[in-house]
Amino acid sequence: MASELNQQRIIDEFLRCFRKMLMEPELSAEIVRIAREHINDPNAYQKIAEEVSSQTTLKIPEDHSDADKMFINLLMDVVKGDSLLY
Repeated sequence: MASELNQQRIIDEFLRCFRKMLMEPELSAEIVRIAREHINDPNAYQKIAEEVSSQTTLKIPEDHSDADKMFINLLMDVVKGDSLLY
């Protein structure tokens, strides 16, 4: 039961993020730009999370939830995948 509640919480948090990105289309471009800028940095994950929070309306708390971790990892995968196309 607790596992199901945790999974639902993660999904709900993840969906809130995507809704925000759909409501603010420029947000997606800015987040991808930030990830692309830091993808090869040491501690890329942390730098991306910090800059997304400080430079956009999407706030990622210092204590990353499972949904935050999934989002940042997905963002990094998108940027890595995008660079393979060029």
